[in-house]
This record gives sequence, C-alpha cells and structure tokens, in this order.
Amino acid sequence: MDQLLKSLNDLHQAASSVCLHLQQLPASLSQVGRSNNPSSGASPFALSSTRSRSHSRACSQGSGRRVHFAPPFAAINNAFTAQGGGTGGQAAGKGGRSNGKGSSSKQEEEDEERILISEVEVVGVSEDLKRIAYDALTTRPNFAYTLKEVQADLKRVFATGWFSSCVPDAEDTRDGVKLVIKVAANPELRGVVARGADALPTAVLQKAMRPLYGGPLNFVAFSGAVERLDGWYRERGILGQVIDFNFEGGIVDLTVGEAAVGSIELAFLDPATNSPKAQGATKPGVIRRHLTTQPGRVYSLRQAKADIDSVYSTGLFEDVNIVPQEAEDSTETQPKVDLTVNLVERKTGGLGAGTGISASGRGSGNMPGFVGNFTYSQRNLLGLNQKLSALVELGQADSLFRLQWVDPWIRGDPNRTSMTLSMMNTRTSAAAIHGKALEPDASPADAAADARGAAGGVTLGRLVAGTEWRRPLAANWSGIAGLTWQRSCCMDSHGTPLLSDAYGAPLTFSGRPSDSMMLGVISGSYSANDGSSMGISLEQALPLHPAWLNFNRLRLRLEQPVTLGPLTLQLRGKAGSVYGDLPPYEAFPLGGTNSVRGYAEGGVGSGRHFVEGTAELRWLLAKPVHGTLFADYGSDLDSGESVIGDPAGTRGKPGSGYGFGGGIRIDSPLGPVRLEYAWNDQRRGRFHVALGYD
Repeated sequence: MDQLLKSLNDLHQAASSVCLHLQQLPASLSQVGRSNNPSSGASPFALSSTRSRSHSRACSQGSGRRVHFAPPFAAINNAFTAQGGGTGGQAAGKGGRSNGKGSSSKQEEEDEERILISEVEVVGVSEDLKRIAYDALTTRPNFAYTLKEVQADLKRVFATGWFSSCVPDAEDTRDGVKLVIKVAANPELRGVVARGADALPTAVLQKAMRPLYGGPLNFVAFSGAVERLDGWYRERGILGQVIDFNFEGGIVDLTVGEAAVGSIELAFLDPATNSPKAQGATKPGVIRRHLTTQPGRVYSLRQAKADIDSVYSTGLFEDVNIVPQEAEDSTETQPKVDLTVNLVERKTGGLGAGTGISASGRGSGNMPGFVGNFTYSQRNLLGLNQKLSALVELGQADSLFRLQWVDPWIRGDPNRTSMTLSMMNTRTSAAAIHGKALEPDASPADAAADARGAAGGVTLGRLVAGTEWRRPLAANWSGIAGLTWQRSCCMDSHGTPLLSDAYGAPLTFSGRPSDSMMLGVISGSYSANDGSSMGISLEQALPLHPAWLNFNRLRLRLEQPVTLGPLTLQLRGKAGSVYGDLPPYEAFPLGGTNSVRGYAEGGVGSGRHFVEGTAELRWLLAKPVHGTLFADYGSDLDSGESVIGDPAGTRGKPGSGYGFGGGIRIDSPLGPVRLEYAWNDQRRGRFHVALGYD
C-alpha cells in the first residue's frame, strides 16, 4: 500500500503535465495561392504557427513549461508527447528519472502491478460536472487496475475539456483502495478579446464564441470555435489564423495573425528562357492600376486571383502569376509577405489579312456575302495599353474603312472608364429597305443581284466620326455614353448620289443628296453568368444646325436561356421606336437571318416601330455542334406608312410575319456559325448562313 501511495504522489506531481493534453491546440495551415497558369512554376507555401498557452495558473506552474511559438512560415510539429506518464515517465516525483537497467525493470513491474480499487469518488465540482467526469472514467469499484490504467483515466477526464486541474489521491480501506479524484472546473467565460483581427468581422467572432458563454469554459468546444475562425479565413482565401490565446479572469484573449502585404515587385520574364529582364515594354503603372492587393493590407488569395485575371485581361501578357514569400521584417504576431508579380509579355502589334463571311447578314440572297480585310493593330501603344487599329474591309456589297484609338482606362480613373475615338467610312447595301420588289418566283441569283445594286439597288454611304466612353456600373452591368457626327447619303453602284429610289420615293429626309446629324448615345447592358442578358439604348439626334436631323430612338434587347434537361430553350426579344425626323434608311428593317428567318433581309417590312421575338431549342449533337429548332415573329406595329415614301408598302411587304425551321450551330472562336433552313408564313423556304447573332 505504501508503494501505491508513493506512485499516486508521483502521479499527482505529473498531473500538471497531463494538462498539456488540452493546451496544445492544432495549428491550421493557410495556403497562399498559385498563379492562374499551372505552367508558371510558382509554388504555394504555408503560413504555419503553433498555439499553446497555459489555460490555468495551476497547470502553468505545475508543468514548469514555457510555451514556445514557432515563427510564421516555419514547419511545425503538433504531435503531443505526454510528460510524466506515471512513475515510469519523466515525472518529477520521488521516482525521479531512472536510467539503470535494474531500476527500469523494477519500475515496469510496479507499473504492471494491479491494485484493487474499492471506490472511486470525484470531488470539487457540481453534480453535472461530476457526472461528466464519471462518464469519462473507465475505472470501476471492486476491480484491480494498474497505475498506467489509472493515469489513462485521468487523461480522459482532462480530455473532456471542462477542468483546470485533476489531482488523484488514495485512501486505504479494509476493502481496498479508495481513489479520490479532486477536480477544479474551468472559470466561466465572460468575454473574448481578439487582437490583430483586422479582416475578421466582429459578427463572425461572436457567432463562433456565443455557444461557450453561460458556464465553465470547455476547451474542446473552444478548440472547435477557434477552428471555425480559422476556417473563415481559409474559405475566403485570406492568409490568417488564431496563433495564440490566453484565458485568465474569465476573459479569453485571442491573438490573430493576419499576413499583411509588404512590398509588391514586378518581374518581366523572357518568354524563351523564363529569366528576368531589365524592363518590359509595358509601363509599370499600367500593371499596378489593375492590382487591388496593396502594401499594408491583409493578403487574400481570392483578391490575388482577381488581380491576376485583371492584368491578364489587358491582352498584353502570355502569362501572369504572383509568387509570395516571407518578408524580412515578418514576426510571429505580425506576419508579412512580399509579392513578386511575374509577367511574360506577348507580341502586341502587326499587320493582318483575311477573308470571311459578312457578319452583318444584309445580303438578300440565300447566302451572305464574303468579305476580305486588311488590318493593322497595336495593342500597347507607348507601353500604355492603348490600342490603335486600322481596318479596310471589302465585300461583294459592303465596304468599310475604320481608324480607331482606344484607351481602356483613362488616367487610372477609379471607375475604370475607357474612351474610344474612331473615324470610319462605310458603304452598305440598302436593299433591305430600298431594294426592288421581286416577283414571287424570282431566283436567288436575282435577289443577290439586287443586293449588290445591279438591279436598281441603293447603296448607303456613311461618314462617321465620334467618341465613346464606357465604364462598369454595377455587378454585371456596364454603361456607354457617346457622341458622333454622321453624314449619310444614298448612291447607286457607281457612287453617283441618288435622291429617290426606283419607285420615285425620296431617299433622304432633307431632300438633298445627304443628311447630317450629331448623335448622342446613352446605353446600358446587363450580362449574367447563366447566359441571360439585357440591353437598352437611347439615341438623340441633336439639332445643333438647322439642317441637321432631330429625332429620338429607343432600342431594347432581352435574352434568357431556360434549361430543360439536356435541352436549352433560348428566348430572345427585341423592340425599338423612333420619334421625330426619320430618314427611310434609318427605319427598322424586319426579316432575314438575324430577324424573322424564312424571309429575305427586310422582307417583312420596315417601320418607325417594331417588335421581334425568337424561341430556339438547342441540344448537343457532338461537340462543338448543336442541333436547333426555332420559331421567329416580327411586326412593324402598323408603322410602315409613317416612313417617308412608305418603302415597305410600295414593295408589298406584309408588315408582320413569322418563320420556323431548324439547323445546326457550330461553336467557333469567332462565335457561333449557323447553318439553317426556314419556312415563312407564306410557305416559302430559305437557307440562312451567318456568323453570330445581332
């Protein structure tokens, strides 16, 4: 029995070491993100730290152990090794530390000796906490146990998290040994203070800690609350975590480590060798204005990813990635990272030539016209990401010359406003409105000839110069404001100005060879991730000169996809209205590839007002090919007669109509290529070939 009492005294001495079982909270790792290009070679690293602090003065004094905190970014080892595991461990009791072979064997024999426990009693706390302690114990009266088994039971009591101390004692009775476990409850939690938690909202902290109030602090539950705080950082890609805590006087004092950004360096890499270059073609300010990550702010993985995407969207770089590393002045409680933005520039200028299908879809024949183009572009003018381009496009019926300069971000404007200056001269077929009426049995060749002006058709020429400002308005919204000057004239295929069409109707509003106007435009557009979109524009012709046009034009466009299992129903609607001076060439043409299919371009009518609707069912045949079934409807709302000369009525156009059919849609880098066949309400069929949608 003396030996048992001696061993329990040793166990008492080691009890404070057992406290460490709950003090050592697991550290969380917050990974810093990699670049958006896996081939960049940027490797992630972790901010690591340990959290441990004596949660009671008794435990701290008993263990005699000073808490050690690993510095941020250092490797950590959270494995817990119990100190003083009974009389055979490192306890500072009478048994001491034995290295002798004989002593060790004797100690092992004592550890394995079984003692009859006649009674087990927990004292020092309320009945509820006693019940928790009893439930944790496996030691039962009238059974024999070794000292190791008793020590394991004490650890299980501590593992409940409710107790600040757990002291064993033994009383000799005639029936055996009475084991008395003296426990003390943790103090009641009365408040929480968080230091260094600049990014952590107070509401998140309160939500995590609120369940712990109203009784003794449970360190197991507290550990879970700390893990939830760390999880908040991880979920948002913020490099931060709780690195330390102290519990005294009912107040938990949390120390939060949030890694702040130190310096941000730009590194231009050679695309061939991936080695740093002295400087790049792009001005540093152009890149830095895209970085919302700034020195002194908490480093966020999400924010860094958004910055990478923003820089990459300029079109100036083959690869962009951010490499973080520990700053020299980083400390345990104030971690800091320095960032290096690696940039691989791409070629941004050159000449080009090509051919393609006219995207305007204005040909009246079954097939749209082909175009050839010559281009010059420079996307990084003077290293400022400004774009200068020149385009010459020649087609069977259309021609275009355009000179354009774009500043995608005016002087670092906080609203990210862009500005475009452009000048262009275009010639397009006006056959959709002024083409000759064809006989019902006219061949496609006759229709195509009319589109080119060979059968008395009209060509519309426009000289346009203006400026446009564009900026984001809100999530998924953008706005445009512009001001342009235009001069429009109608001519024949040889460029000779015309005053009237083949039916004697006037071609201009002024009655002169050309009309002029100053046009102001305000528009807004919405585009969602699910494919839905909306656009609205208001145009006002400003009569700054008595001879200039004066009208107001409103346009509206809506598009909504509806998923029906493996099918997608695409719903589209358009509407428009003009009030004031309306030259015939500015009327809304209805019918054609991007309007009511089954009709020629403008075959339904041309009016001052219009509405159009489309329902198209799509399904995947084999990537990238989709099958389609569609139905279109359009109407000029009986406004055709209000257009000067009534060009639609003169040509016998119905003013409203519908079409239906099917085809295939091939997704390409330039947009969807559409091959379709449709019938109109007059039971006439027509092929349609187009690139994209209006």
